[in-house]
Amino acid sequence: MTIASALAMSFGPLICIAILAVLGVSLITGLTNTRDLLLEKVTAEMSAVRSNLTNLLDPVELQVRYLSDLIYSGQINIHEEKSFDEALLAGLAGSRKIKGLIFVYPNFKVKIADRSTRKVTNFNKANDPVANATMNEMSHDTVGSWAKLIFTPETRETVLSFRQPIVKEGVFIGVLIAAIPVSSVNDIVKTDGLALDEDRFILYGRDHVLTQKNLSYDTTMLVTEGTVPRLDEIADPILSSIWTAPRTPFRLFGDKLDFEGHFTNLNGERYQFFYATLEGYTDRPLIIGYRVKYEEATREIRRLAYAGMVGLAILIIGIIISVVIGRKISQPIRALSHASRKISDLDFRNVKTLPSSRLKELDEASEAYNTMLRGLSWFENYVPKSLVRKLMETGDAHSESRSVTVMFTDIVSFTPLAERMSSEEVADMLNHHFELVTRCIEDEGGTVDKFIGDAVMAFWGAPENQTDHAARACRAAKAIREAIMADNKIRLGKGLDPIRMRIGIHSGTLVVGNIGSSGRINYTVVGDTVNISQRIEQLGKTLCSDDGQEVTILLSETTMNQSNDCLALESVGSHPMKGRNQSIVLYKAS
Repeated sequence: MTIASALAMSFGPLICIAILAVLGVSLITGLTNTRDLLLEKVTAEMSAVRSNLTNLLDPVELQVRYLSDLIYSGQINIHEEKSFDEALLAGLAGSRKIKGLIFVYPNFKVKIADRSTRKVTNFNKANDPVANATMNEMSHDTVGSWAKLIFTPETRETVLSFRQPIVKEGVFIGVLIAAIPVSSVNDIVKTDGLALDEDRFILYGRDHVLTQKNLSYDTTMLVTEGTVPRLDEIADPILSSIWTAPRTPFRLFGDKLDFEGHFTNLNGERYQFFYATLEGYTDRPLIIGYRVKYEEATREIRRLAYAGMVGLAILIIGIIISVVIGRKISQPIRALSHASRKISDLDFRNVKTLPSSRLKELDEASEAYNTMLRGLSWFENYVPKSLVRKLMETGDAHSESRSVTVMFTDIVSFTPLAERMSSEEVADMLNHHFELVTRCIEDEGGTVDKFIGDAVMAFWGAPENQTDHAARACRAAKAIREAIMADNKIRLGKGLDPIRMRIGIHSGTLVVGNIGSSGRINYTVVGDTVNISQRIEQLGKTLCSDDGQEVTILLSETTMNQSNDCLALESVGSHPMKGRNQSIVLYKAS
């Protein structure tokens, strides 16, 4: 597998996002279309009931007004018994839903033209409170209107009625009334085409049921204010709880609609109610409604939602797979980056080799890195890490004159000590000794220049410019003494001879920088200061041979003056130096 193919796979999340966007647009479009279809169905159902109701009632009102106009024009004489009876019976033909035409005279004489018998019956309603209330109301009103529901004992039916007062030449001469039975209104909501979970209904106000699909009731059992049953009296528990069950308004429909609606919860089932108010056909508003089970109404929406959820799940799985593959690809890259940072810190010992990769280019990069790491690990053994780090920080290694402090260390009587050990033991002892000495030097910012047999040469003040280089060297010498003394206790515990050391320190000006040939260059210091430091260390053989100290520290007066009194010193006099005309005053650390 190549990086190119891996990059192609890494585009998976982007592709998934694009597909998700397309899926989202498709789902939104589908949901919008389904919502519009539901709205169209609801609108159609509501319009059908409204239209059927108005088509039923409006012709009744028109017929009454037409007959009233004939009475006003004199074409119908309400006082000619026979001709008026014929006119009322003829008026029934104007609307086949009219149950009866009624005329009430001011003296409460009542004529009722009945469609079923095709006869006109006369009554006297002087003692009827309903007739009295109607006459009292109509005598003061000249405008026709729909009255409240009336229960007629003669027909034992509840009827809707339109009343038209007749006032001729300022004289109230009677009321013409057309009555339509509620059963006729009930027929308009029994239209076929509804599913089992659907229903149409008309409420008389908010609390009474005017009519409902499959509503059947015994009119002899109707109560007063109602001539139609209350919601809590019907057998349909769903409709009866339209206002009392827990409900929530619609949030799906943001359009300006001609109806309202809400959700209800009943016995764990959800229903949707849609309703609109129709004024003017009774004393109360009629509420035209349509009900559907939530699961039925939202079946298509749920199908779309399920499809969207499945698609989303597939996309999520695809994204997860892409992320996993991306991480698999990025892991070796991150490992390479992390290891490279450690290399930049020269932390070779804590850097592990990189594993192989299935990706060809990454595998080649890992192999090249591992080869480089092996080379640098060996290189670290020959070039002081601290020196390399300092050169990396300063970025400059040209030769120059600088004031530095040089230290030489040497093991006392190393040759006879080494003769009693094997070569492996000698190497182990020196490596351990140099580890102790080097750590102390580097902790004070010094640079180990070279190992010469059992001796160590180090310096301070280069490549980093250290103004307190003499004090640093003295503190390093003190730390070396403490480290050697602590290590000697361990050696004595193992039955080994203790290590004794000499340290010589001198400060002065010398040349520091890259010295050597084009094929071999050392960053080192060159000058008389180096020689003097070594000779001071050698003077320890004669000056301090019998002082009993495990580590003898000698330093020049120049270093002493710059050491900031970090060592307790005592003068051991002035001593000549080979190659110098003047003697040097030396001090020994007590």
